[in-house]
Amino acid sequence: MLIVATEDELSEAIALRLVHEARRGPIEIKTMRKSGFGYLKINVHKFCQIAVRRPVLVITDLDRTECPPSLMSKWFGKRSKPPGLVFRVAVREIESWLLADRTGLAGFLGIATTKIESPPDLIPDPKRYLLRLARSAKSEIRRDLLPADKVRASQGFGYNRRLCAFVEQSWSAARAASASASLARARYRIEEMMMTTCDENA
Repeated sequence: MLIVATEDELSEAIALRLVHEARRGPIEIKTMRKSGFGYLKINVHKFCQIAVRRPVLVITDLDRTECPPSLMSKWFGKRSKPPGLVFRVAVREIESWLLADRTGLAGFLGIATTKIESPPDLIPDPKRYLLRLARSAKSEIRRDLLPADKVRASQGFGYNRRLCAFVEQSWSAARAASASASLARARYRIEEMMMTTCDENA
């Protein structure tokens, strides 16, 4: 069994897509997530304990932390990370990994590829940037991604549903990894994990 722990629904969709692309055979997956990174940070020691017995994949956002090593230092302290734990950081948010597939995202939004900046790992606020792009998107996508007029929300009610569908149906991890260093590293480590992981019931 593989444990996949993420911050939110969108991060989980991307993590599962990466796992399924990298797997070498059948594998049972258990997902663990709540809203935000707090749940992951508080329970990182538990994930380390679980990883002694079975593989664990944790994906979190860098957000405003200076760099991934700094974030890991804050979360793990002097605690050693077991070999069974793959801990990856999206720079700076999971949305940057969506932006990295410029061809796929441009087609999804119905905009020109040239409107999407690259490399996405250098965009300070990827989610806000994606929402700005969504203002030029096709009407049905714009309605889902953007908050309604006079509604105090950072995103539309259909934000996660619509973007998760994009991840499952159109997003290319291979294209995205060529533009995002943080995704390329995550993809490599997940592929490495899958090479040594098999279904306990196989």
